[in-house]
Order: sequence, then C-alpha cells, then structure tokens
Amino acid sequence: MTTPPRPALAVAAALVAALALTTSATASPAVEKGTSPLAANWIKKDVDRTVPGVTRTTWIEDEPDNRTAGRVLQIVEIDPNTAPVGLASTIGTADGLAETTAEQLAGVSSVPARHPVAGVNGGLFKSERKHPSHVLPADAEPTTLQHVGVSVTDGVLHSSSCWRRDGKGTSGAVIQYGVPYITTLRTDLRLASSDGATERLDDINRDPGRARGCARDGEDRLVPEDVSKQRGVYTDPDEIVLFTDDYRFPIPKPGLDPTVATEDDPGFEVVLDSTDKVTAAHEGRGGGGAAAQVKVPAGGRILQGVGQGAAWLRTHATPGSTLTVGQKLTDTRLDREIPLDPSVDVVGSFHQVLRDGDVPVELPDTCNQSGPGKEPGTENCTDSRVALGTDVHGRPVLATLTGQVQATNTTTHEDGATLRTFAELLGSEELGLIDALNLDGGGSATLMTGTRTHTPPTDRVNGVYVHRHVADSVYAGISGYGMYAR
Repeated sequence: MTTPPRPALAVAAALVAALALTTSATASPAVEKGTSPLAANWIKKDVDRTVPGVTRTTWIEDEPDNRTAGRVLQIVEIDPNTAPVGLASTIGTADGLAETTAEQLAGVSSVPARHPVAGVNGGLFKSERKHPSHVLPADAEPTTLQHVGVSVTDGVLHSSSCWRRDGKGTSGAVIQYGVPYITTLRTDLRLASSDGATERLDDINRDPGRARGCARDGEDRLVPEDVSKQRGVYTDPDEIVLFTDDYRFPIPKPGLDPTVATEDDPGFEVVLDSTDKVTAAHEGRGGGGAAAQVKVPAGGRILQGVGQGAAWLRTHATPGSTLTVGQKLTDTRLDREIPLDPSVDVVGSFHQVLRDGDVPVELPDTCNQSGPGKEPGTENCTDSRVALGTDVHGRPVLATLTGQVQATNTTTHEDGATLRTFAELLGSEELGLIDALNLDGGGSATLMTGTRTHTPPTDRVNGVYVHRHVADSVYAGISGYGMYAR
C-alpha cells in the first residue's frame, strides 16, 4: 500500500486489543477446559524465525487415523514490535487477471528489500473463461477472476457484498494501518446523474446480467446447475455494472455464457473520466465487433447496463453530463461506515471461523472435496484450509492446513478438513487466536515467507501439480506501521 506511515495508530490498536483481552481474562472466573484438539494429536515440529518480524510454527498430525500421512498446520505470527511490518492485500498486476499468490506478492515491489515477508492467498472468487473474441497476450491465462464478496485495495472497491435477507452482508477482514479487523460488511452502490436521477449500481468488475458465487441483491435468481453446468450462477436481466481503471482484462461482450440469456443483451456503455464526466455513451458493450478489445482508460471508469439498467443509462448518461458514483461500505456488526480511503484494504469471505475465541454456533460443517482414505471404501475431507486472524496480543496471524508433499504426482498433495474441524483446531488455546476468517482454500491454499512457498500445490494441469491462480492475496510487508525492538 502507498499510505503514509501511521505507526501510532497501529501500536495503539495492538495495545488496546491486548489490554481488553487481558482485562477480560482477569475478570472472568477460571473455567476447567478439556484437552484441545492441537494438544490431543499434534506435534510441534519447527519454529522458524529467519524472516524478521515473522514466526512460522509448523505442527504435524501425530496419528493420522484414516490418512496415509499426517496433515500439516502452519501458523505465521506477524509481530510489528520486532520489525517494521504491517498487513495489506494486493490484486497483483491488475484486477481480473489470473495470477498465483507468488506472482502477486512478487509484484508488490521491484525493490528486493521491500518484498513481502509473508503472505497467503486471499478472498473467495470464481474463474471465468474469456469471451471467444477477446484477444490476450500469448502467455496470459485465458480466464478472468470474479471476486465473491467485498474486495478493496488501497480504498478502491472491486466487488460488492453478497446479499442476505437480514441486510448484514457477508464476512470480511478490514485491513487498515497494518492491522486486520474481522466483521460483517455490506456495500451500498448508487449512481446519481447531473439531471437529478438516481439508480442502484449492481456490482463492479464482472459481466452484467450474470453473477457468480452469490446473489448481489434480492433481484438475482439462481440458475439451475443442470442448465448453467456451473455451481452458483445467478441471473438478473436489469443491471448496471462499473469497471475500474485497474481492471485490465477486456471488458465483457454479450454472449459470454450461452446458458444465461440475460447477459446476451448488447446493452449500453458509458465512459467516465476522472471527474465523473460522461465522455462517451453508445449502444453495445465491449466494442461490438470481434476485433474490438475495449479496456478501461487510465484514470477513468466504464459503466455497462443491460435491460432496464441500459434504459436508465440511455436516458441519463448523455455526453457532457456527469454521473457520480456513490460507494458506501458499512461494518454492520458495529453499525458504522468505513470510509474508502487509501488506508483501507478488504478481503471477503462467507465464514468467520473464530469469534472472540470461540467457534461461531452458526458455522456450517462444510466440505467441498473428499478423497479416498487409508482403508478401502472410506473417504476423507480433503479441503486444504487458509485463515487470517488476530491473537491475544493483537498481532495478525496467518494459518494453513494442508497435506504433506507426496513422493509422486500419482496422488494429490491436498488433505485438509471440514470447515468446523479447521475452526476447532484454530481455537486450541495453545495458539492464542481470538478472531479468524476463512479464506479461499482447496487448490488456492498458498503460504509464503519471503520468496519460499511452504504449501504443496494441489491443482493438476497437464499432469503437473501447480498452485491455482487467485483474485487477491494478503501479505505482511515492510512499512512504517511497525516499530523496531529496542
């Protein structure tokens, strides 16, 4: 991040968190606890402090039960009191482009001394294939990535919140001045034209008429999986979607998905400059012909509308007029607005796995992938897991649960746990975690310190295991937020 240093705020936040936790612990009566999941079946194998400000502790499962090998739990503590480090997030080269966590972290700074000291993959996302007529560089991945839930880097919003009937939005981690805070978040997006008209803005940086992963409002309808051939496709025939200038993938054209008719609408397209002035307004989206490759101009933004959204833009977005984009981010847990200034990053999720030291009652016990166990006819949950949290000292913590690296490529390296099992393991008192947010897992699971990757790849492409491309990453980087130890 490029925000000016604010060390006092970071230190104050950590001290307040530690004081509150200490006071709470002192005032509470002693409660007898049973053996934690960690103490019951895990062995501490290694404590690595070779990277300043970073402590990576590796635990190995002692008795793997039905598994052929014990799983690996890695806990990374970020300590701004021992080195000038602070937490942030990155979308890599540009929003929408497919990159691995290693590639995203390598692009944070061209100066080796300022390379991130630790990092993991970030929030939830969906991979989208490119339009047949989109032309990309020969070495580029032919997919774009769509965030699921709120995503913000340096105050720039890249995705709206998921919709919930209670209006609270979905879980996320607000990272500000190097410190994460886990809560529930809701976005409210509006357009206001210079003629006085206002309209809802549905989302940011994705195909109008077709959302992935979750509904964005009450008008979105789930497409049956036997029709879409994909999980979690939502459709809405009347939408307006904004594209930011750090979205470097060609903007959508009609006809991306033959199973979803709502996004076939040629629609209407509007170009805004840095002052919100309408510099162009025309029929069609993405340039029309197969040869057209439209990208957002530097410093500007583009709006695409379909159905009634296109009709509103035709009427109110005339060249020379202005369209003000209103973006409000609300922390619904504390009922407060979070100003979207350059100090703010956000990574989104569906689930908070620890809240005030406990596993939330409402946390589901989900497992998306399973595989054969050691005994014939049995299966294990193989979802690798990743989490971002804070500990009793107010320090940021990164965590991963994966399998061990296998000897050959004949079997997957992946081996994880159900969501609740992962949460219960993180809740072990030995780790001292207070809050934790589940990040994208499975093939996305990546943990790095310095330039070393400590998690095995689990996506197999052309017979070779690789780490998955991700939409964003969370990292601890050199900053002015920390303090050197005296």
